[in-house]
Parts: sequence; C-alpha cells; structure tokens
Amino acid sequence: MNKILLTFLCLMSLSNLKAQQIEFGPTIGYRFNNIVDREVGERRRAVIGDALWDVEYGFQAVYNFRKPSEVMNYRLTAFYNNQQKGSRSEYDSSKQIKINTDGFGLMFGVAREVTTNWILTMNIGIGINKMDTKNYYNDEAPQFYYFHKLSYDIVPKESEVAFLYQIGVERVIIQNKLLAFVDFHGDAGISKMNSSIGKYGNQGLGFGLELRYLVDLSKKE
Repeated sequence: MNKILLTFLCLMSLSNLKAQQIEFGPTIGYRFNNIVDREVGERRRAVIGDALWDVEYGFQAVYNFRKPSEVMNYRLTAFYNNQQKGSRSEYDSSKQIKINTDGFGLMFGVAREVTTNWILTMNIGIGINKMDTKNYYNDEAPQFYYFHKLSYDIVPKESEVAFLYQIGVERVIIQNKLLAFVDFHGDAGISKMNSSIGKYGNQGLGFGLELRYLVDLSKKE
C-alpha cells in the first residue's frame, strides 16, 4: 500500500502545472523476461536461457496536461509494479533464476483520440527496479550447470536502471469517470544488474490491462 501511495503522491506533486485530467488505477499483466550478457565480444547481448513468463501487477497514475482529444495531449505517467526478472534454464525448465522485483518509474508521452471514446497513447521513460538479492535461484548446483552460457553465477544487485516504453489504447467507459486501458510495454536494463563477475542486464516485454478512474479538472477552472 505504501508503494501505491508513493506513486500517487509523486504525481500529485506536479499539481502546480495545471493538469486538465488525472487518471489512476490498478494494473495487471503478463510478461516475459530474459537475462542478457552485455559484454562486448562474440556473445554480445547473448540471451541467457529461455524466457521467464509470469504475472505482473501494480498501480499507475497519469497526469494529462490537456484532455485527450483530436488535438495531441502531453502526459506524465508514474507507476509502481511488481514483476519477476530472470531467465529459465533451456535444459531443465524447473530451474530458474527468478528475481522478485519492485519497479518504480516515470514516463513522458502523448495521447490522441483516434475516434470517439478511443484514445491512442505512446510513452517512454526511465525506471528503477529494486531486486530481491536473497531468494532468486532454486537449486544448489552452480547456475552454469543449467545455464550453459554462464561462466560464473549471477548475483543480482539491489537495484538497476531501465529504459521503458509503452504503446496503449484507452477506451472511455463512463465519460469523465472511468476508462479501460490495454497496453504493450517493454523495458531494457541500462545499468549492470549483477554484483558478480560479468556484465548482465534484464530485458522484457508484456501486455497489461487497467481500469482507470478519471478526475476531470478542466470543468473546475
């Protein structure tokens, strides 16, 4: 609950910019993630193991500088989400590096109404992933036994920085009250995610679904 409140308060701190509309609500989605070897060489950005698929959930709050319409609207999106970073062994699917991760981020984007009550959105931004450094590998054997592209075990750092992108469609359900949001989103680590030997990062893609409550501020001006 504290993480959701932090996300909401982050957005409310921008209130002096005279938003026209604020949206906020819970999110749920399904995504895959891979660990990649980012060392320069023959294995540059080599994917470690197979994709790790799992459910993600969180909360988003959107700050619209004007109400989405046929005119382009600029917006800021603050979010919290919980997801599983890591990879699954390509030789034994029960063996995985699975890092429970809390993500926080801020995205800048645009939104435009493409037809009545349908709004297209695009966002990019930066996020910070806080990773569990204790319970992330489910076997006593060295990781390279199941992940043959590894030379050393991966030990995750407490956090990493990631580049974020999102494309979505909003559907107004109740005018000025409620909308549904479906999106395609991804992230790629831009900082080293491990404290051990080597240089590794996370990358992932997913789909999300959200219900957003609307606060229309324009009618109050």
